[in-house]
Amino acid sequence: MHFFLILLTTLFLITGVQSLHGQNIIIDENYGDWEAISSFSAETSGDSDSGDADFLDFKIHSDSKFIYLYVEVDEEILIQQNQNITLLIDTDDNSQTGEVFEDIGYELMYNLGQRFGEVYLSGETSINSYDIGLVTSPTVSSSRFELVINRDAEVDGTPLFPSDEISLLLRTSTSGGDLVPDAQSDKTYELRNDLYQTPEYSIEKKSADEVRVMSYNVLRDNLFESSVVDNYRRIFQAVKPDIIGLEEVYDHSGSQAAELIGTFVQPEDSGQWYSGDVGNDNLLVSRYPVTDQTAISGNAAFLLDMGEREMLVLVAHPPCCGNDDGRQQEFDAMMAFVRDSQNGTGNGFELEENTPVVIVGDMNLVGLNRQVETLLTGDIANENNYGIDFNPDWDGTALEDSKPQNPELPTTFTWYSDGSSFSAGRLDYIVYSGSVLEKTNSFALHTLALPADTLQKYQLESDDTYRASDHLPIVADFNLKTPTSVEEQTGLIPGQVELKQNYPNPFNPTTRISFYLSSKTHVVLEIFDLNGRKISTLMDGVQSSGNHDVTWNAGDQSSGVYVYKLTTEFGELSKKMILVK
Repeated sequence: MHFFLILLTTLFLITGVQSLHGQNIIIDENYGDWEAISSFSAETSGDSDSGDADFLDFKIHSDSKFIYLYVEVDEEILIQQNQNITLLIDTDDNSQTGEVFEDIGYELMYNLGQRFGEVYLSGETSINSYDIGLVTSPTVSSSRFELVINRDAEVDGTPLFPSDEISLLLRTSTSGGDLVPDAQSDKTYELRNDLYQTPEYSIEKKSADEVRVMSYNVLRDNLFESSVVDNYRRIFQAVKPDIIGLEEVYDHSGSQAAELIGTFVQPEDSGQWYSGDVGNDNLLVSRYPVTDQTAISGNAAFLLDMGEREMLVLVAHPPCCGNDDGRQQEFDAMMAFVRDSQNGTGNGFELEENTPVVIVGDMNLVGLNRQVETLLTGDIANENNYGIDFNPDWDGTALEDSKPQNPELPTTFTWYSDGSSFSAGRLDYIVYSGSVLEKTNSFALHTLALPADTLQKYQLESDDTYRASDHLPIVADFNLKTPTSVEEQTGLIPGQVELKQNYPNPFNPTTRISFYLSSKTHVVLEIFDLNGRKISTLMDGVQSSGNHDVTWNAGDQSSGVYVYKLTTEFGELSKKMILVK
């Protein structure tokens, strides 16, 4: 009781004091964290006469370690392919140095579509994205993109960003294209020095009751190469997974993989490793017995016996690169298998209701966004061959994307190859049925970014993931929810709504807000301070029935008490929460 009173007293004493941390931006294809960032320059649509993409919005943000960019265009494009969008930055804000374009003297030029750059410091130096820590997201087609650049980047030993002021612009061509900011606008931006706040992560499970799922493309049987076996050993010993999906294992069997991993680490319950192998490059190694398995086109499905429940796990490696048609076909086939398994029809496994579904793998999602839509929502492209669309979660909603984040970084890339012209990107996925699985933690292990004390704690070496594969091991931890009916879960009748207390509370800087809808309705979820001033709109749109979770990042807010309000056609509900920094 005394502690809580002291906490509240301290809280109100510091309310209104500006935090050292600014707005957090995560490069994760979720653009809600940009809502609080004003446009860097007003942009006019339809002002490109070159046939290239037309800029609609351009935002910039920064902290002590990174520069973040948000770009919106008028059409769905692949920003790293078949485009000529070029970023120019006057890194010392001196128009008399570097190369001249419009009214800036730029030291950095990077052509996003052609994937090459030049730096003009003491001469001209060619660079790739890895030289400056440039990550572009998403790797699939979109009309909105996020970029991040490392402020500490050096070229030939010289700091690239020596000034706290820069000037910058984007262009679609050297002449006749679109320009943002336009020729008449101010292009100067003062870099912020808010302390970069490392996002929360946990390399170890938070609870022994959680199930840890891992997906790993091991680069053409590299798992079995003697020159890197110690790198893999340290990775598996640090991660300690329960269920492992392996991709690109062509010349070894599932039993061989299980035997090798058994020399790295024993299952948590001191049992044995079981394996699944359907004859393609997708294998499963699990501490739970594999009771059924089948190939789905070039991918694999496994049914696991977890004791009181089963779990359906798909391990996938659809075709790469420009083969959009082949990739879409395989996503159609996989999702049709999930549908048939849930319905007990076709070639499925005939699942019991509320059987958890997890789909993992190197999805090679570098083309059309349509394939992501199929994976998450069950919207099948070729219904003539693969049947009707369906809602793939048991509660009639889409599957959830775990979006594993890179520890210590504001990014979610899962593929990293510094010899490539393509920037690091998110190709590997873990998606799951959120109605019966609660994600508690996820990460994409990139040992090059880990601090020395973390490496030492987990007995890792800095180059472990770099040497092992060009893909990172991705991990997600889950709690299995008790399967109950909607009525048992909520006690609500149709037309009613439940707003739950945020968790954690008090929190810093992120918290999860959950609510339940007994029927489909338009939802507005807003955050207010105690003076009634609206801070943020987290959701504004029609939502399906069932459970919903939204994360609020209050990194740019001061400590204090805030109110979150849920408005539907059935009325309003609100609760208070406490931010403590």
